[in-house]
Amino acid sequence: MSVASQPAEATKAHPRQGLGAAIEEQFALRQLIREYLIPTETNNLWYTLGGVLAIALVLEVVTGFLLTLVYSPDAGRAYGITKDLLGDGLWAVIINFHFWTAYVIFGLVMLHMMRVFLTGGYRGGKQGLWLGGVILAACVFLAFITGESLHWDEVGFAVPWHISEFFQAIGLATAVNYTFAQLRDIAGATERLGQIYALHISIAPLLLFLFVALHYYLIKVKGISIPFWLKESGRTVAFSSHVFEWLKYSGIILGAVLLLSIFVQRDAGIAPQLIPSSPLFGSPHGPGGNGAKPTFPIGWTHGMNVFFGQFLGIEPDIWGTVFGMVVIAGALLAVPFLDPADRAPRGWKEAFDWRKRGWAFFVVALMWVTMILGFLVNFMAVPD
Repeated sequence: MSVASQPAEATKAHPRQGLGAAIEEQFALRQLIREYLIPTETNNLWYTLGGVLAIALVLEVVTGFLLTLVYSPDAGRAYGITKDLLGDGLWAVIINFHFWTAYVIFGLVMLHMMRVFLTGGYRGGKQGLWLGGVILAACVFLAFITGESLHWDEVGFAVPWHISEFFQAIGLATAVNYTFAQLRDIAGATERLGQIYALHISIAPLLLFLFVALHYYLIKVKGISIPFWLKESGRTVAFSSHVFEWLKYSGIILGAVLLLSIFVQRDAGIAPQLIPSSPLFGSPHGPGGNGAKPTFPIGWTHGMNVFFGQFLGIEPDIWGTVFGMVVIAGALLAVPFLDPADRAPRGWKEAFDWRKRGWAFFVVALMWVTMILGFLVNFMAVPD
């Protein structure tokens, strides 16, 4: 056989490797999953929460895509569509799974961030990982609050209502066509609901996947930090074993969510006040005044509004949500700069070293106090 003929024969032999081999060759999956080695100690529950979160986000996008096939952001029809879906077998399971998985995502985001904070996973030149995680949390919040609105009951109607309140507070409501009168008109409300719909199904998922990819890239480049409560053995395992742990815990957690979605039914809530068939039609109050309360993960926003309006006498009360967002975002962004060090804590004593980490603990505590205060006030709030 001549040397010149060898490349040609090799080229002919290539297709016989199969589709799987071709995909692996083009995307370097072996290097990414099998040949990428990680410390064996990271194959535990705490270090798989990030992966479970990623899988939950993927399933949230998949179920969301299915819902786009039957949903329409029409302010006159959206509530009825949601109500019909909740009463229709398979679609009820899909929309319920989409709803309850959002709760799981919220819980996983908070658990994951607090674990990283406690173990100082942002130290040693890994501040970008933490800041990227904060941006991811903000994207999750955006997805949650826009998804809340698409339900389009009186609670969902509260989202554009509060956006209008904010624009009024800064004197821009008329300039951006976001007044209460326009929201009470079905044609005007449909325009606003369409904008929220676009944010929810395109911009929020795009930002999420962009920053998730960046997050995992930085983990691969910077390396995974070992929790101080585990003794380093020096042994490594293939990243594929870590992926298996993701799938195992995802099966347990999201399997429970699936069962919840099948056996626990939800109602569609009260129709928004702009619909003539709503019992609240023509109400002089906004959604909050009518007793509409956001679902748990964003319930603190309404609670802060009530706290500012009823307890502090600050109007418009939307400044409560603005204040809460600034405190929470500012606290999280400040953490890696208030707790700089060349290495992560090596034990519980260093993890709770108030002299070195006191300010970081203070801002994280401030974040939790703000959220808990909002949750409690939201729980106790009564209609005007």
